Amino acid sequence: MKKIILAALIVTFGAVNAQKAASNSKIETNKIDKNLVGLWKGSEKDQQVKGMEKLWIMERKADGTFMLLFTTVQDCEVDQQVEKGQWWIENGEFHELHYSSGQTDIYSYQVLDPSHIRFKSKEQSMEMSTDNYTFIDTRIEEEDQ
Repeated sequence: MKKIILAALIVTFGAVNAQKAASNSKIETNKIDKNLVGLWKGSEKDQQVKGMEKLWIMERKADGTFMLLFTTVQDCEVDQQVEKGQWWIENGEFHELHYSSGQTDIYSYQVLDPSHIRFKSKEQSMEMSTDNYTFIDTRIEEEDQ
């Protein structure tokens, strides 16, 4: 019985370490566009959900992680949400993996200038009220904080 338990523990430990190694190798190979690193703000209205306004602040770190603070306003109700995840550039597109849902949003993006980036949805983890979901992130400068 001890041998069976020991064998099961070894197999389980090996599988967990293999998954961690595969996950870490993906993180290491993710490309980061340094133009997107920093603290950003943005907003949109009626694009994801009719009658809803969304405002956000996002911190994209150089290690490929992000934290996103959403504020939504709909029918005079205000809600806030914090999301964390991983971001990277693959095939020239911006990928945003949300840890809470496990879903990845994919956007084409264009750096307009050092303080503005335009994003256009390629694939979304949620349904939209429009097929052309676009928004502009604006860099929050230190004096804005």
